[in-house]
Amino acid sequence: MMAPEECIVYTKSELDAMRQAKTLLQDADFCQKHKRATALNEKEISKRHLAITVLISKSRPEEAAMKYIQWLQGLAVWGIEKFNDEQLTNPPKRSDHYLQAYKLAGRDINGTCIFWIDGKNSIPNDMEEEMFSTYAGIRYHMAVHSDARTIREGLTFVIDVTNKPKKKVGNERRLQGSHSSYPLRPQHIYIVGASKLVRVGINALLLIGGFVSKAKILKRIKFVTLDQVVDEQNGGTVPKQSLPKHLKRAESLDNLIAMANMKINEEKKDDAELTSNELVVEWVNQRISQIPMPDI
Repeated sequence: MMAPEECIVYTKSELDAMRQAKTLLQDADFCQKHKRATALNEKEISKRHLAITVLISKSRPEEAAMKYIQWLQGLAVWGIEKFNDEQLTNPPKRSDHYLQAYKLAGRDINGTCIFWIDGKNSIPNDMEEEMFSTYAGIRYHMAVHSDARTIREGLTFVIDVTNKPKKKVGNERRLQGSHSSYPLRPQHIYIVGASKLVRVGINALLLIGGFVSKAKILKRIKFVTLDQVVDEQNGGTVPKQSLPKHLKRAESLDNLIAMANMKINEEKKDDAELTSNELVVEWVNQRISQIPMPDI
């Protein structure tokens, strides 16, 4: 459970901004201006998705409404045409499997959440499986932004491509288009373990996808090693104790022996990964349950 000071309590100005953004989403001219053919009606607007988008957008109604539309446009390829609470509280069970692409991390040095993606998990080139992974992404995104400090101050964003499969699946460009549509306010962006060749490809995808359309965001992207992520004296913002469990450094001989044994015993390794994913699912569901429904 979150501490009381971590729980989101919407301010009057934030609620006003949500109402204004909602009005814009119901305006046909505004929607057409932002490449949406029709306006959304009352039932097509998810209050909690909109609330999170507004706060990420610093309570700027027009920017929030635009980001909400862009988010939907990024998901349209899988037939996701609207957001609703059911996607958060009762998603397709298969989406739990794809939460393994996201890791539980602690807080950064500023006390905000760490959005951690593990790039080792490929998503099959199958539209239905991609849709399930998309629901997992929506849920993790909402969970990470569900506390008062993170939603109002931004977060640390980490993509770990250290063990990224070398062989392409064929759906990378389509998935990147979706990922870049999510509303985010990253204060720090780290891409861990990327070779020079991979860096060129990632830069191209980020630029094409529009994730780094603002120059100030582009400047925040750093290609680093894991050690640099935790090196606070040289700009790292992730304390060692906040690393995902599978990356924490062994600090004793016993831990080194345990790690060696885990590498040898593949069955134990599989069990550990399963337990880790179950923890992510539990954490995501618990965090989502604490996002208040705004009175708009």
